[in-house]
Amino acid sequence: MQKWKDRPPSEDAIGVFLRSSETFISKHTSLLAKAVPPLLGFGIFLLYFYRNLFYPSFDLFQFSSLLLAAAVIGFAIVGVVVAAMFMPGAMVFHLFLNTNAIKEGIQAALPSAEDKRNSAFWQMVGLVYLGPLCFCALGLFIAVLVDKRYILWTVFLWPAFTALLFGVLVKWRFYLHRNSIFAFTWVAYISQLVFVVLLLIVLKNSAPVIGKLAPLLQTIIIWTIPVLIAAFVTVCSLAHFGGWRAAVHFSLFFGILITAYSGALTTLPEKTVKGLGLGAYEAEIIMLDPAFCDRDLSELGIAEDCTLRNVHVVWSFGDAILLRPSLDQPRHVRIPTEFVRSIVQSADRG
Repeated sequence: MQKWKDRPPSEDAIGVFLRSSETFISKHTSLLAKAVPPLLGFGIFLLYFYRNLFYPSFDLFQFSSLLLAAAVIGFAIVGVVVAAMFMPGAMVFHLFLNTNAIKEGIQAALPSAEDKRNSAFWQMVGLVYLGPLCFCALGLFIAVLVDKRYILWTVFLWPAFTALLFGVLVKWRFYLHRNSIFAFTWVAYISQLVFVVLLLIVLKNSAPVIGKLAPLLQTIIIWTIPVLIAAFVTVCSLAHFGGWRAAVHFSLFFGILITAYSGALTTLPEKTVKGLGLGAYEAEIIMLDPAFCDRDLSELGIAEDCTLRNVHVVWSFGDAILLRPSLDQPRHVRIPTEFVRSIVQSADRG
């Protein structure tokens, strides 16, 4: 039996996962490309049906175009967050840190002692990644609290100031040449704008949940979110030191994590169905055929002129339209499509 001290060390778990996942994807690319989109689309529709406690009266598998369209919308919603996690690190690493002049300058500035080199590396991480992102986000929050009128100017000017400030600090700490300030500033500026977009997406999707909390807890969470998002983006940025494969995997993992916890993933079925115009929207007026209103339907919210006003349309595809008179009420009203003359929907579908 081989002794423990003679055994080779175990492989790094992250490295094993990255290598095995890449092998699996490259081996089954064709199958995944054919199977994943329709399965994802079907899963989105199925979850929407389950949440609203109904199932349509048509065979969803026959409408492959709907499945693919739902998958495209789902991929787009999650993909924006994943791309926003990936891009800041990609830009700073490949357009600044990994250029010959900057790489040689930083390597020359690193001390020879191992412990001091590690300390200098984390200082670089703080000055290049985490520091600018946190400083930019917190500065924008303070600007909003002080005066909201100039928020648009602040969104574009504050990241520029932040990038210039940390460009000077990076140049001073690692004894880089003067042009490094400008090289860092423009790259950091674009990456911070992407980070601001990511932050706005997270806050917008989290707002309904945060709004239900106590005021003190709201304040704590709102000021914690920018730091957490900056930390996640920093981790994804550091993955670029391990190559594109590691960066994509880390960005995908943290992107899905943020999408889930911010609420964007949980509302994905509703957003998809609404985006396709199949339901999950508010109708100002629904005009029905008088033949349907030959009896008293006031209990269903149908007026004497055979119209429904300000109702939530759960589903409007197939042989029946499914309505919910009030979002607070669990009951549905199912009306055959042949009796629906017109649906007036607000142009603002936000």
